[in-house]
Amino acid sequence: MIAQVGDRITGMSPRPRRPDARCPMRPGEPCTLCAMGATGPQDCPLVYLVMTDDELRAGVHDAAIRAHASRIRQPRNGGSS
Repeated sequence: MIAQVGDRITGMSPRPRRPDARCPMRPGEPCTLCAMGATGPQDCPLVYLVMTDDELRAGVHDAAIRAHASRIRQPRNGGSS
């Protein structure tokens, strides 16, 4: 397949865009690779520590539920009805 990239034509097809990884520690936010050596949540030492501790994992779960509930209550267009 031939693809046009900017002003040049290549014989390669464009790569499909990968979804952005979400940070389990900050609900609704993307992974910012804040831990040195991490390539995403799958090998983040902070995520590992929190997810292997039952109390911490429950706290993150509760925070995610509260964040989701607050996003649902906010109007999307910012205006009033």
